[in-house]
Amino acid sequence: MKLFFKKLIVLLLICAVVAGFANLAFYLVKGSLTPAYAKRFLNVPAQIQIANLGSSHGQNGFSYLNHPELATANLAYGYQTLEQDERVLENYIDRFAEGATLYIPISSFSLIAEPSTRSDILALNRRFYYFMRRDLIIDFSWREWLAAMSPGLYYPSWLADHWDVDEFDEVADRQTNSDEARNDAETTLEGHILMYQTDGGYVLRSENVDCLTRMVALCKEHNITPVLITTPFLREYDDIIPQDFLAMQLSFLEEFTAEQGIAYLDFSRDSRFIDRYDLFINSTHLNSEGALLFTDLLLSGAVPMPDETAPN
Repeated sequence: MKLFFKKLIVLLLICAVVAGFANLAFYLVKGSLTPAYAKRFLNVPAQIQIANLGSSHGQNGFSYLNHPELATANLAYGYQTLEQDERVLENYIDRFAEGATLYIPISSFSLIAEPSTRSDILALNRRFYYFMRRDLIIDFSWREWLAAMSPGLYYPSWLADHWDVDEFDEVADRQTNSDEARNDAETTLEGHILMYQTDGGYVLRSENVDCLTRMVALCKEHNITPVLITTPFLREYDDIIPQDFLAMQLSFLEEFTAEQGIAYLDFSRDSRFIDRYDLFINSTHLNSEGALLFTDLLLSGAVPMPDETAPN
C-alpha cells in the first residue's frame, strides 16, 4: 500500500511539472493564461452602483467609459442566457452597493429560447470557470476546469483566435449600412425568433420566466433596483419581427413589470437609433459609439422615444 501511494505521489508530481511547463510555454506565446474576455469579470469593482447583465446585446450595448465617477460593471457576454445571467448575478451579488441599479436586457430570444443542453453549452460554459463559484457553474466538469486552469494542456486554447483580445473589441468601431443590415436582420430573425416558433405560435418558456423572477427577487432582497431593458435595433430588424411574437412578449413584460413593481424600458424602436447605421455593427448590435450614446442617455434618465413609423 505504501508503495502504491509513493507511486501515486510521484505521478501527481510529474503531472504538475508537465502542466507547469505547458502553462509557462503557453504564457510565453499567448501572453496570459486568462483569455481577454474573462478579465472583465475578474476585475469587477466592489460597491457596484450601475451594472448590466445580458448576451451580446448587453455586452455591446453598454459602455460606462464616460462615467468614471461611478462603480460600474458590464456583466454580459455573447450567448449568455437568462439562466446564466442568474448565475452571474448570484456570483457578484455581494459586490453591489445598496441602492444600485441593475439593467437586465431582454433580447428577442430571451424568453422563448430553449434551455441550454450539455452538448451546446460546453465550450461557451468554459468562460465561467475563470471567475464563478463552482457551485454556480452549470454542469460543472473537472475536465472543463482543467482546460480553463491549464490552457497549455488544452490544444484548442493554443488555436484560439481571440485569446488576447475580446472578440467584440475587434469589431467595436465597425459601422454597418442598409444592405448589410437587411441581410443580417434576416439571419438574426431566424436564429433569435423563427427557430422557436411552434404550431401554436410562440411560447414563453417557464424556465426563462422563473430565472427572471428569481433575479428580480434577489435584487429586491439586496436593495438593488432591477430594470428590464431592450437595447436599440435598426429599422431593418424591427420591420420584420413577427407581430404575434412582439405582441406576446410586450404583453408579458407589461404584466410582469406591473406585478413586480419595476420598470421596463423598450429602446428597440427608439427614434434616436433606428436609422443610425453609424451607431451599429449590424442590425441589432450597437458599436462603441452607439454604446456610449445609449449608456449616456440611459444614465441621464432618458426614456424610450418610439419611432412613430415603426411597427408597434
